[in-house]
Amino acid sequence: MKFRNMSECVILPFQREFLDDILRIEEECFNPRERYSRRVFEWYLLLDPIFYIAECNGEIVGYILAVTYRDTCHIASIAVGEKWRRRGLGRELMSRVLSECKLQGARRAVLEVAVDNEPAISLYVKLGFRVKEVIPKYYPGRDAYLMERDL
Repeated sequence: MKFRNMSECVILPFQREFLDDILRIEEECFNPRERYSRRVFEWYLLLDPIFYIAECNGEIVGYILAVTYRDTCHIASIAVGEKWRRRGLGRELMSRVLSECKLQGARRAVLEVAVDNEPAISLYVKLGFRVKEVIPKYYPGRDAYLMERDL
């Protein structure tokens, strides 16, 4: 699959060998009080998640992690390295996971996003998500939107 301004990018299923790369992306994209640790990722792996990575020119540059429970798909985390943003990777990762969630029987998708993360909110709105409620202090010192969309 080709993306804007990139010679070669692919979306691949997560493999355990990619975990160090995922942790590097976490460190780049999230502040220390908000990023997931190795332990958190390993816990999610026990839940049989929907987990994809974006690889560009041989480098892992993004990922998305989701879990389904009953009729709901929860997008637990998505991140794309700063120099790879605004090229369609986030949209492609989200589209891939939303399709997989639907195949697994989910009827809606939910996610949380910091109220000041305008680029992410804009992407989610374009993908059909809407703000359901504000979650006070979801992140340390910051509120979050709970966003959802039907599948």
